[in-house]
Amino acid sequence: MDGRLRHGGGERLPTADGPRVASDSGARIVLSLRTQPWAQFALLAAAVGVMAVAQIYGNGVLTTAALAGFGLILAGAIASGILARVQPQSHTGWIALIPLAALVGIPLIRNDALEVVDGIGFMMVFPLVWLGAGFSLPPIVVGILLAGAIPLMPSISAGRAPDSAPEWIAFGLFLAFAALIALSAFGTGHQLRREVANREAALASSEAAAEARERLSAILQAVSEATDNAVLVFGPDGSVLTANDAAHRLARLAGIDLTGEPALAGRKIYSADRRTPLFPSPQTVTALARSGEVRGRIAWLGDTDQVAVSYSARPIFRGGEPLGTVLIAHDVTDLVEAIEVRDRFLDAVNHELRTPLTVLMGETELAQTEEVSPRVAARLERVDSAAQRLFTTVEHLLSAYRTSVRALPNTTSVALTVGDVIERLSSLAREHEVTVAFTDHGVQNASVDARSLGGIIEELLRNAVLLSPRGATVAVHASRERDRPMIEITDSGVGMSDSERRRAFDRFYRTDFAREQAVPGVGLGLSIARNLADANGISIELEPGPSGGTRARLTLPPASPAAGALG
Repeated sequence: MDGRLRHGGGERLPTADGPRVASDSGARIVLSLRTQPWAQFALLAAAVGVMAVAQIYGNGVLTTAALAGFGLILAGAIASGILARVQPQSHTGWIALIPLAALVGIPLIRNDALEVVDGIGFMMVFPLVWLGAGFSLPPIVVGILLAGAIPLMPSISAGRAPDSAPEWIAFGLFLAFAALIALSAFGTGHQLRREVANREAALASSEAAAEARERLSAILQAVSEATDNAVLVFGPDGSVLTANDAAHRLARLAGIDLTGEPALAGRKIYSADRRTPLFPSPQTVTALARSGEVRGRIAWLGDTDQVAVSYSARPIFRGGEPLGTVLIAHDVTDLVEAIEVRDRFLDAVNHELRTPLTVLMGETELAQTEEVSPRVAARLERVDSAAQRLFTTVEHLLSAYRTSVRALPNTTSVALTVGDVIERLSSLAREHEVTVAFTDHGVQNASVDARSLGGIIEELLRNAVLLSPRGATVAVHASRERDRPMIEITDSGVGMSDSERRRAFDRFYRTDFAREQAVPGVGLGLSIARNLADANGISIELEPGPSGGTRARLTLPPASPAAGALG
């Protein structure tokens, strides 16, 4: 590459920035500069004026040379006018012959009119500017040399070489002026082409970015329409920027016009209690999202036939600048109503099952206080144990299907809680000939609900006893790790696979061994233990035991320093 623009049929045009191939816009500018007629028309007008003045105030006779020079300029003007209309697209380098011919014609006119009109040589400005702005360096150099030769034409016409200092000085000055004029026009043309090329590139980049944004918008719109979820995008002022069909359907159910301004202000949108208004102003939506990502909230739409929706919202940022908020919602009316029906059913079951069981256990306990034969006492103990077991199963079933587990955190003695559980399960351990060994390494207190902690330990210890072979020992260790109380329950059973440990806390899940050996249970104990643990901030994990079996590890929240001191 030699710093020139490829254009048309293999011809090279000047560029502005070296070896880079210019854009089509640069080629169009070069073509426009080459085919513009105005420089030649201006030169023709000047030549007509000079010829008229020379005819009027000169000797009245124009030489053949002057007429030939005028003819060159006139022919060039006609040709440039035709080119301006035709606008050739290739092989335009020959157009440089028009300004070069004009630079030949100017000195021919100058010889006849010099004595009448001074400064005719400066007519060279028009062709030189044309050459510099629209053509490459070779024709520019030829034009500069022709312009510099203008003051030497009298000597050349007389058939002699310049022999005086003024002639050579004039030649040098004309050559310098011509070079400055042509090169300044050349630089201006290059600058113009560079700026236009940069603008064209910026415009092309902007158009490509706009097209990419349109494609992305079309994709996002298709995705939003393909889902059954309602998708709404709010601007920073709370106005709805876009909403899919599902959003409009939910809005119609609630009597909301998403095209209104503002969209959600004062509408019939209520919180989970069905009474407290949500989004009283359009800014509430964006304020809600800016406060942090919102997930799984429940809202009710409408006044009479209300519709429940679960919605999530999050802010949209770009470079730290807030662009708005996206809100996604879906209709959960059937699910919420089903949960309400389920809770009413559980309340009924709770009353119908727990009440007679409580009476049965109470009467059994009273009967055990009376003097009876050992045989009757053994029967009463079995009845009480069965009633207690049935009561625990009913309680587990009810707890497993409650929407939440209620916890009352307080300061609890870990050792006393573990000891109480071991005492409660002592008869079960004796029945299965399993020894429970408890070791307390000064764990002291934890900030948990005592009843919840006891329930968790009871479920884990019950499983450990039931799954251990006869004559085995279940080890219970209470210790502290990084200032947090920890309880470990390790059995000597068959252990669990990785898959079984991952699913152990699922509702109604039972291992193959438990099913094959008919181990008592319905697969709810560990699920309830996990719910209780989550409600109390307790970490519960299952891992292989050091010599087979399974180890359950509980990490408890530490008690406050003040509570610990009191304990």
